[in-house]
Amino acid sequence: MDSSVSKPNRIGAYDIVDVIGRGGMGTVFRGTDPRIGRTVAIKMLTATADDPDLLERFYREAKYTGNLHHQNIVTVYELGHQDGVPYLVMEYLEGVSLEGVIASGRPMPIAEKLGIVLQVCSGLTYAHKQNLVHRDIKPANIVILADGTAKIVDFGIALLGDSQLTRTGHVVGSLNYMSPEQLNGNMDVDARTDVYSAGVVLFQLLTGALPFDGGSTAATLRKIVQDPPPLLSKYLTDSSKELEGILQKALAKNRDERYPSPEEFALDLAQVQQEYLQKIVGESLQQATDALHRNDFVTARQQVLQVLRGSPQNNEAAELLRQIKQAQEKQHQEQQVLHLQMKAEECFRKHRLDEALQYVEQGMRLDPEGAVFPGLRDAIHAAHARMDGYRAALKRAESAVKAGDLDAAKRAVEEAQAIVPDDAAARTLATQIIARLEEKLREQRAGDKQRHFAHSVNAAEKGMADARMLLLLGQVPESLEVLKNMEKDVAQLPPRWREQFEALKNEVREKMEEMESPTQEFHAEFGEQTREISDRLSEPEAMQPVTEEPDVRPEEPAAPADIWSEARTDARPRVQSDSRVDSTRAEPIEARSDSRAFTPPVESGGFAGSDVPRDVLYPRGESDDTAHAEVAPELQEFLEPLPSTWSRKPVWAALAVVLLGVLVWVFVRPHPVSEPRQAPAVAVPAADSTYAEINAEPWATVTGLTPASGDAASIVGQATPLRVKLPPGQYRVTLQGPNGQTKQIDVTVPQQGGVSGFAMFKKPDLSRIVGK
Repeated sequence: MDSSVSKPNRIGAYDIVDVIGRGGMGTVFRGTDPRIGRTVAIKMLTATADDPDLLERFYREAKYTGNLHHQNIVTVYELGHQDGVPYLVMEYLEGVSLEGVIASGRPMPIAEKLGIVLQVCSGLTYAHKQNLVHRDIKPANIVILADGTAKIVDFGIALLGDSQLTRTGHVVGSLNYMSPEQLNGNMDVDARTDVYSAGVVLFQLLTGALPFDGGSTAATLRKIVQDPPPLLSKYLTDSSKELEGILQKALAKNRDERYPSPEEFALDLAQVQQEYLQKIVGESLQQATDALHRNDFVTARQQVLQVLRGSPQNNEAAELLRQIKQAQEKQHQEQQVLHLQMKAEECFRKHRLDEALQYVEQGMRLDPEGAVFPGLRDAIHAAHARMDGYRAALKRAESAVKAGDLDAAKRAVEEAQAIVPDDAAARTLATQIIARLEEKLREQRAGDKQRHFAHSVNAAEKGMADARMLLLLGQVPESLEVLKNMEKDVAQLPPRWREQFEALKNEVREKMEEMESPTQEFHAEFGEQTREISDRLSEPEAMQPVTEEPDVRPEEPAAPADIWSEARTDARPRVQSDSRVDSTRAEPIEARSDSRAFTPPVESGGFAGSDVPRDVLYPRGESDDTAHAEVAPELQEFLEPLPSTWSRKPVWAALAVVLLGVLVWVFVRPHPVSEPRQAPAVAVPAADSTYAEINAEPWATVTGLTPASGDAASIVGQATPLRVKLPPGQYRVTLQGPNGQTKQIDVTVPQQGGVSGFAMFKKPDLSRIVGK
């Protein structure tokens, strides 16, 4: 086998795990015997296999050690070959060499050190009885196991009887631990050589120094042969004279003055060890007892084991060790019981009752006599009953939520929370129920507010429209009476409504003042003409040419003459406010009416219909912020800018045309007595004035005006209805409705006159929003 191979996978029948160490002769591997699962150490010769001395030494170790079976000597299992290279399978030792113990400087009582050497002497005594001399006793060949047992290893240069392995003049062994006779190649060695080496090991173990070390090979040889052993008192302050004498005898130059065998050497050491043990055993046992009372089981165990290593047969230490084990077991059991109790109580608090009951049962098995777990078990059973009620209440709450019965769900979840106040499931469900109840309440309040506002606006609109109509019909006192009767209702509306109401009331009062003087003068000068006009107005055919007259619903087909007669007999006539005004006859957008004007609804029915004018929702002049604060969010997208004068006063426009025709007829026709008076001038658009009227339903904002040619007036950002002067030509108008929808219409302005364009956008379903 190639010596360069670091770790083969297999040697013989053994699986190789790793490398334990390497030496001059070979490498030691840790392996496993797969047949019985035993861990072994395999020593394989890795030096030149052609060296007969090394081969003989290797086989000698296998032969001699294989016949040794002692607790202080390593056991050899098998000798084998692989690829022509021999290997030795032996006991695997889990421990540390004595050389490593000495190098670590770990504190160790003298009695324990003497105990190690006593074990070495025991192993050597057994080997000597087998007529085998080790000849290489040193700390590196002594392994200390975890339990304190010492094992002698490496019998590679052992000598059997009077036979010799080495040639004349060849020294075999470790120089610092060799006896003087080993340095003399012509002298036979015997058991006294191992006694000498054991004495050197004891001296180094006690002092940490070698007795004969000259710093060089020659100086060391001279000290070994000539110098006497150094005194222990030079290194130790508590050394005894008996121990000093034992070491001097073991290290004698003349082997006849040494102990004749390791057994006699051990007898003297054992007596000295007992003296040291007597000094430390009492102190160690007292320290162990104190530590046991403090429940410091680690310290107590260490003290007792220290005593037992030096005195394995000490009965007091053995008894104390048994008490320590019992105390440890009791403490461990108490800790387990306490742990189970804490877990059971924690699960009980968190309402994990089944889990808590399992911990209680485990605790009762460990501590049958304990009084804690039975009471806790009874509390868990009682909590089980409460949890059944809790789950039932929670289930009822969930079912009620699904059914939409929020009040019943609220009562059920409150019942569940009364049983288990801090449960997450009930808390989450309660939060959901409260949120849905609040949402329902908000919806009810919003609906009530919308309905109340709609009714208030409708009532105000109707009352003010009645007052306006009475004013137009000349029934000024009746109009003022209507306004006085609705004063309390208007006071509950937003400020802009009240301002409009006050403006109308001021207008009525001004009319009252005008009626006092101009009326007599007018009748004195134009009495006859007025009577004739009145007679003509009494005839139905007199009203036919007036196209601006407000439309009348089919169910109330009152003629103009009936209107005047109704005004004379009824102080508060019922007025239908669904008339519309022809947009082509309205005034330009620049001439809007004053803030006192009020526009009746486009269609009758108030909020009950599908079309509601913007004036019903927002009085003219209101800011966007005020309007949005007073109107429901569902209507905000349909709010439009303030309408122009011609769209806000359909009744005014129609009546103005009628009165204009009457005045023209009065002043233009010939008068038999005096010169006819000139009729007032009326502003009429020039013949060459061209325009476009843009309308949208319900309303829109102009976002673009694209002419086919020429320039166009800037009307971007203005709201419909809109009348704008434009040169003749084709135009594309872009409109944006209340819901953000965009539409385009094409208009062609003629050479004379105007043209109308109309776009239809979505309108709100007020009957659904108001809740009618």
